[in-house]
Amino acid sequence: MSHWNLTDYELFWFTLLILTLLVGLAHIACYFALSRAERTSNKSRRAFLLRTQRHLSAFWWVFIVSALVSIFGTVGSLIVCAVISFLGLREFITLTPVKIGDHRALFFAFFVFIPLQYILIGMGQFGFFTVLIPVYAFLLLPVLSVVRQDIDKFLSRKASLQWGLMIAVYCLSHTVAILHTESVADFSTQRKALLLLFFLTLVRSAMLWQHMADYFFRKREGRIAALIHSRMTWPGLYVSAAANALIASSFFWFTPFTFWQAAIAGALISFAAVFGRLVMRGITYSLGVKDWGELTGGQQGVMDRLDAILYAAPIFFHYAQFVTARS
Repeated sequence: MSHWNLTDYELFWFTLLILTLLVGLAHIACYFALSRAERTSNKSRRAFLLRTQRHLSAFWWVFIVSALVSIFGTVGSLIVCAVISFLGLREFITLTPVKIGDHRALFFAFFVFIPLQYILIGMGQFGFFTVLIPVYAFLLLPVLSVVRQDIDKFLSRKASLQWGLMIAVYCLSHTVAILHTESVADFSTQRKALLLLFFLTLVRSAMLWQHMADYFFRKREGRIAALIHSRMTWPGLYVSAAANALIASSFFWFTPFTFWQAAIAGALISFAAVFGRLVMRGITYSLGVKDWGELTGGQQGVMDRLDAILYAAPIFFHYAQFVTARS
């Protein structure tokens, strides 16, 4: 039994309902504020509210994914995450240089290392899953290409593929890996879905608070990386971390964390999410595009939607492993 004498099943759906109502009300408030900004021709405020709507819309995907995990269990979450990794890696490779000598390495990346990564997670082989890509894939993929004797821009081609695997597969896989650790072995499926909801909501919350704080600090100095993201500020990051720490500590009771451990987790997620977005944007700029979705008619790509999660997931996973092992 959980808080307020609710079962885990009731607690999950009750929490999801409350979050849905809160985001729904925020959407409505944003809609009316946007209508007012359009009447007053306030372009700066209108742009801010449009971006706010996009940040709020991202929460719906969080709720849908968490609900699917609650319904179909952790095996379903592994399959979904593996498919997303496949699509993300495909998007990454599409923007990077590839030659015929890379075809064998690409086959292993997509059809060997992606399935094997998620199979190892499902089997609870965490010692192996944490080194499969950064060690074994890192060493094997160049071998598969070098035997083809295609050495034109060999280093940049291999580095791009290795980075793609690290980001789209290795980092993303930690999102579901936390659901298969010993620290949550006694958790029901709904309790695990709550933990996933906790993490993903904090990621989106971090970006929302960062966005709102950046608007209010926009006239001050302190841009984090102005050439990459002109709006992100250090004060905004501190506000985001503080707000996330407060939110996380408020819901520590359905996680494996204590009050202060949850607060630290919330702050860490904020820092990781913000820097993850900056790094991913830096990669796209280096490839000559603004967004990963430019090849899909200007719509947001898979990697655009995941950028904040990619750095936060492994940080959250290892933090959870560390604090629960010491408890």
